[in-house]
Amino acid sequence: MVQGEVGCAADMLSAADAVIVAASNGFDIADGYNQFSCDKEFLRVFGDLHRTCGLTSILQGLMARWPDRELRWKFISRLIAYGYRDYEPSPVMRALDQIMAATPRFVVTCNCNSRFERAGFSTDTILETEGSYARLCCTTRCSEATYDALAFVDADEVPLCPHCGAPLDVAVDDAGHIARLEPFRSQAARLRAFLAQHVEERVCILELGVGQANRAIKAPLMAWAEKTQQASYIVVNREKAVLPALPLERKLALRGDLAEVLIDLANVMLANKAEERP
Repeated sequence: MVQGEVGCAADMLSAADAVIVAASNGFDIADGYNQFSCDKEFLRVFGDLHRTCGLTSILQGLMARWPDRELRWKFISRLIAYGYRDYEPSPVMRALDQIMAATPRFVVTCNCNSRFERAGFSTDTILETEGSYARLCCTTRCSEATYDALAFVDADEVPLCPHCGAPLDVAVDDAGHIARLEPFRSQAARLRAFLAQHVEERVCILELGVGQANRAIKAPLMAWAEKTQQASYIVVNREKAVLPALPLERKLALRGDLAEVLIDLANVMLANKAEERP
């Protein structure tokens, strides 16, 4: 990555009538949350479960078959507190917010921690494609309802469904089943409305830390961009970028450290605005 590329990205974003952020694990890691790692931060929060249960990552904890519901809830409640309730926006999240502060925006993310919401992004402009552990749902899926996890996070006992009495668990699912539950169904409808509203305008899609073979958010957003007349597409990733079939001036790859790129980008855009003032 070179500074000229950051300048090009700044120009594309400044010219946009609306911005769609596509964020996945790479953004989470830059934001200080790594669901794959058994690092110092993981051991600080989950060290006792690492020692007694062999837990080595947040992702393992979410997917594991725990020996009982009580032990799983011990992990889940601590995850909700650490990953969601106690989150404070990092410099990376603040930079992203600054980049789009004056532009209509929508966030599409595979990340399941609702940190965009905690950072002040409107819940009306977020789609969490795999759900969120900020919401709980019935393990029997007896209804389409989900419940605010913060209402239960300090409970010692496993929370129960108010409809059928079954245990509640996190509303997270990467197989697509979560899409029928609220609020995720309504999130998807609002994204469709946002795309329809801005389809004739200059929409810039800013892809952050998404796997280049991702089918959940990258593929459909690239396909949408290719069908529009004015959409542009920016990929920020350590990997070699896969870009949509757009004219060269409407697509850009920034290869490098995501945190550094976003902070540099925010600084360039801020400097550009300062130069525009009389």
